[in-house]
Amino acid sequence: MTMRWTPPDPRKLPDWRASMIEYLDSFGAKRVMREAIHAGHCTILPMVPGMDASVGSVGAELLHQSEIHRLAAADLYYATEDMTALALAASTTVPTEPVSMDRPPSRTGLMVFAEPIGGYEQEAGQVLANTPAYRPGVTTKVTTPIVAVSWSPWNPGSIRLTGSSHRVRWIYKGGGRSGLIPDDFTGLWLTFYSPRGTFDHLDPNTTIGRQRDGSNMTAGQISTRRRTSGPVLAWDNEMIMREGGKFEEPQPDTNADWVSVVYTAWQLMTQQGSQWTETETAPRSRSGVKRDARQQITGNSDVRIIKVHSSHRPSRRQAAQDAEHSTGRRQPQWTHRWPVAPYRRNTCLNTRAHADGGCTHEDRIVPGHIKGPADAPLRTRDTVRLWDAQPN
Repeated sequence: MTMRWTPPDPRKLPDWRASMIEYLDSFGAKRVMREAIHAGHCTILPMVPGMDASVGSVGAELLHQSEIHRLAAADLYYATEDMTALALAASTTVPTEPVSMDRPPSRTGLMVFAEPIGGYEQEAGQVLANTPAYRPGVTTKVTTPIVAVSWSPWNPGSIRLTGSSHRVRWIYKGGGRSGLIPDDFTGLWLTFYSPRGTFDHLDPNTTIGRQRDGSNMTAGQISTRRRTSGPVLAWDNEMIMREGGKFEEPQPDTNADWVSVVYTAWQLMTQQGSQWTETETAPRSRSGVKRDARQQITGNSDVRIIKVHSSHRPSRRQAAQDAEHSTGRRQPQWTHRWPVAPYRRNTCLNTRAHADGGCTHEDRIVPGHIKGPADAPLRTRDTVRLWDAQPN
């Protein structure tokens, strides 16, 4: 039984991507998406007014078409354990710069993290709501980690429902807001992924639902079924960010929380002036490239492995200490790796024009300062000044 999120060998990402595309086009995947839409677990919802079909059926078809198109065009990235922890440490304060279309390391991408960048907890009954397996009264807690993200510019205009000439309208629901997405909206579109095997970390004998005949369904039974088919990663939720929009303090365990980590990772990867990261490339085999071409995959199938630059990388001992306290199903703590967290500084890029407001500013991430040997524990002391005589 798998307790933790176990990251892949980075060289497997192209095969994972191919498996995800194949699965998204299947009847089973669209059925799961319909159930998610009917349960209200959807932030971006496409609708086709006038269609003689359920909102869930229309939404599932269009969302999956869109994601297949985006994954096929995506460049592939893998963030190591230290890189994930660094992004989490630096994102304790949200980005201060307006959302920029230039921040992602490529126009379209898929990034898998070696550690979860967040997660959320639900009751098993809530997870299976609006499905045939739902059983009332099941309160067992289930933790879902978020471990990957895909992105692209927001451009759903090319997606049409097969056999329909009706216009597609897109609705956004999230953060207490809802409404139609304007036709002139520009920004970034992100999809978050969790590992399949939602119930794998539970005792296999735990009742989480019911069978078709009304008998109990256990965590072990449903986990076995889901492991026998489909990709390793599963769609969880989506989000759009308006170009020029500002980040707000997010609610914990929400897609707004995770997008702050992702955007911070992009900042670390693309920041000019101080090199935070190193990139190693894992090339795709020739046979793999041919398979990708047959599947009409146009994105780069080489995997860019993103590591923390050697000048900022923590020691193995510090990383191991943090790993001991990680459950593998929620974001790891970085207490030992970065005792003083990296922080943000709003940097003026043209100081001569600063006085008259003609300058531009950029959100830059600055290393935290630690005195003493890198492996030494951080020690802080309060300074007490003792006056032993009355001052004049």
